[in-house]
Amino acid sequence: GQMREAGTVRERIYKALVTRYEADRDTALIKIDALLRGDVIPGHEDVVGSIDKQLAKVAFAEEKMATIRRHYGTN
Repeated sequence: GQMREAGTVRERIYKALVTRYEADRDTALIKIDALLRGDVIPGHEDVVGSIDKQLAKVAFAEEKMATIRRHYGTN
């Protein structure tokens, strides 16, 4: 009934958020890999600074994943 539907919606929202955070993390890691290979992305001439910014995105995405799992995870 009502509780089951609420749980399903909650699970879908949870999964959507985790998927978003994984995508954010993976996108940043791909950019870091490109910078480490020496593929300079336009507007990213400051390689060290650019890697630092992408690492911040990785850390933030991973922190959000850990936080949502800690507060709303089912396991």
